[in-house]
Amino acid sequence: MSSDRIRMSVQIVKAKTDEELKGILALQSANLRQNLSREEMEIQGFVTLEYDFDFLKVMPANNHHIIAKDGNKVVGYVLLMDRSTNHLMKEGASIFPIFHEIEFKGKRFGDTNYVSVGQVCVDKDYAGQGLMRRMYNIYRDSYKDVYDLAMTDVSSKNARSLNAHLKTGFEIVKTFDEPDAGEPWEIIIWDWRE
Repeated sequence: MSSDRIRMSVQIVKAKTDEELKGILALQSANLRQNLSREEMEIQGFVTLEYDFDFLKVMPANNHHIIAKDGNKVVGYVLLMDRSTNHLMKEGASIFPIFHEIEFKGKRFGDTNYVSVGQVCVDKDYAGQGLMRRMYNIYRDSYKDVYDLAMTDVSSKNARSLNAHLKTGFEIVKTFDEPDAGEPWEIIIWDWRE
């Protein structure tokens, strides 16, 4: 499929139906680190955490995840996790105390009004078309009046994802050894107040 065809056929919307959430989970499963070869991970990146349907449904706390759809197929997503649902995470929750103690622009991050990017993913057949940036722009435009900042962490081994995040507007604020993963990760923040 040509890049022009992809740009014209893909719509960026808020995920509002159970079918769209199931589409997120299908794309997530196809891109989980444990389901990819080393070569695939280097070329297309990967996702680390596997969310279940119930958590995916509650994590945005009455907001919505942002998805890219080609017809009825979910081909990309940016997950929204409101800080009120952080405690419901089964894996990866150990990161939040680390986040909250970071100083960012003279303020402890835990004292800011932030949203967590629960995960981001683009179908490999749609990679390299600017889809992640388009989704993130809708994400920011949809929620910049609700939150001041977006934050997430990216494995230092996931160069494709880290570079794409930095091009979108995120900045690295801390490198740390993630307790659950046993490897270095980058904490990145996108300040929507600027």
